[in-house]
Amino acid sequence: MVTDASGASHRFAALDALRGIAALGVALHHIVAVNGPASWSLLRNGGLFVDFFFVLSGFVIAAAYGERLAQGFSLVRYAVLRVGRVWPLHAVMVLAGLGLEVLAWLFGSQGLSAYAPFSGTHSLGHAFTSLLLLDGYFPDRTNFYSGAGWSISVELLLYALAALAFRGGKWGMAALMGAGVLGLALHLAELDLPGLTTMVQRGLAGFALGTACWFIHLRITAQLGAASLVEGLALAGLFLAIALAGNTTDAALIIVPAALVVLVFAREQGALSQMLQTAPFEWLGRISYAIYMVHAMVQARIMDLLLLVSRGAEVPYAVYDLSGPVPVKRMLLGPLEATLVQTAMIALVLVVAHFAWRWIEEPARQWSRRLADRS
Repeated sequence: MVTDASGASHRFAALDALRGIAALGVALHHIVAVNGPASWSLLRNGGLFVDFFFVLSGFVIAAAYGERLAQGFSLVRYAVLRVGRVWPLHAVMVLAGLGLEVLAWLFGSQGLSAYAPFSGTHSLGHAFTSLLLLDGYFPDRTNFYSGAGWSISVELLLYALAALAFRGGKWGMAALMGAGVLGLALHLAELDLPGLTTMVQRGLAGFALGTACWFIHLRITAQLGAASLVEGLALAGLFLAIALAGNTTDAALIIVPAALVVLVFAREQGALSQMLQTAPFEWLGRISYAIYMVHAMVQARIMDLLLLVSRGAEVPYAVYDLSGPVPVKRMLLGPLEATLVQTAMIALVLVVAHFAWRWIEEPARQWSRRLADRS
């Protein structure tokens, strides 16, 4: 989800672009609507693209750092680089959420929040655990300050485990694979445990499989026959699996078609791979982490606007549904209007993500590299 493919000796540009497409899938998944693209089954289940991120992350970390870690690459330098990659933009989003809570405290929430300022999932305790990337270790944790924070916290754990695995040689790698199998088994058994939550379980399973994909990739030397057809079938298979999976425990098995996509597109031999290496898709891959981090904040503010405008409308454009365990802002627009608004939402997410990458993510990444050089 957050690990780009540019750190490897070969830059996997097609995989970078797929990461961007998957980030858009997650963004559309978080638009709750009765019509428009967000209502399609593929995107209703778009949260499963996070499992694709975990598989891809395992592959790319192995490609970029595996051999170096095995040969004694500084663990301090590795840690600085990885934390510098994921934490700064996350921290900015948490601070933005705190800013919104201050505004709600000063001027009232205007009916746009189910909680009083700094209470419930908006509490300072939630801000604290979000800032420290601890949310992934609490079962059923919902956090206003960073909806994506749980996966980033799991990602940091996976980075640490990867370092230990590659440093530990064959036994270390066997332990990582065992952790992946354990994670999958616990998830399929529906055991959500403190510290070893379903979120951690998903990460372990996907990351271990992605790491295994790297070793498989190294051993494949033959050209991919009918590469364009194979790429199309692999990608269609992943999309179909996500669309049909639903919100069930068995959806954890989505890592299998996800791994196939990673293996196929890492070859970069088909027409789809060539298309994914063009400038627009290269840009999409470059800002994919920023898309993942900013989309919830941007989309929620647009939903707030729809709710405010609905107060003067005969037929509401959106409703704030408080009947479920988690409050939901639901878009009620018709098919055409919903499609136009959702397209505009994604366009705005892309704009904000671009500037978040340019002004926050990339400068922080460069700073962490300079800091790592001194460590």
